[in-house]
Amino acid sequence: MDVNRVYQGDSLKLLDRIEDSSIELVICDGPFGVTNNDWDRVGSIQEFNLDLIRRFADKLKDGGTLYLFGKPDCIDFIDYRPYLTLRSRIVWYQPSRLAQGRISFTNNYDILCYFVKGSRATTFNLDEIRVPQLVELEHRLRCERVPSVTNGQYGKTKFNDLGKNPGDVWGDIKQLTYKSKELVSREVLNTIQKPIKLMERLIKASSNEGDLVLDPFCGVGTALVACERLERNYIGFEMNGEFISETRRRLKEVRSSRMESLF
Repeated sequence: MDVNRVYQGDSLKLLDRIEDSSIELVICDGPFGVTNNDWDRVGSIQEFNLDLIRRFADKLKDGGTLYLFGKPDCIDFIDYRPYLTLRSRIVWYQPSRLAQGRISFTNNYDILCYFVKGSRATTFNLDEIRVPQLVELEHRLRCERVPSVTNGQYGKTKFNDLGKNPGDVWGDIKQLTYKSKELVSREVLNTIQKPIKLMERLIKASSNEGDLVLDPFCGVGTALVACERLERNYIGFEMNGEFISETRRRLKEVRSSRMESLF
């Protein structure tokens, strides 16, 4: 399968065409099983995700990474351990989401399940994704003067001038709104299009220039656009022809902008 292309068709069938152990990173923002859209009707989202995890495990290189988007219960009660290792459940907090629940607390976050093939990721570029320190200087210095940090096993956890690890709760990247300049159309708001900044963080953290990234439900191509900007190779799958056309338009804009910058 050629790289740096978007393919139209069923993702599960197209996956079979990818060579085993050839992918460094998979970003899977597919069905959540919570809307009435045809593409989101999957029956049991847990069983659907387990099947995806099994398939992705075959395609990932040892030490490769999968980010699987979903709701809080997206991998509950399934045994993914024979295929991939769950390293974190990242909470993408969205404070601007409408909180209109009347009988329970409204869900204000999505989950990004961070999986690795094997026990440890081959690539984790922490310095590429550090965020500003918000801890007061006096408190930080007091924490760093404890023996386990100054002379012990936690010496590498000292303050870094580039910032800190973003952790597993991300509230600094806002969801798109109707006023967002990067929004392609209202049709794709929230359910399909994610912020470019979010995709860039995942790609920077878990791949290097020239690595191959797979997006099996690429929608309007935000992850692929991020790959193009960050000089990663990519493969995208999508059923909707209009979304593919939009993806290609966005990719062309990035390439044109890069060419203009050379002159």
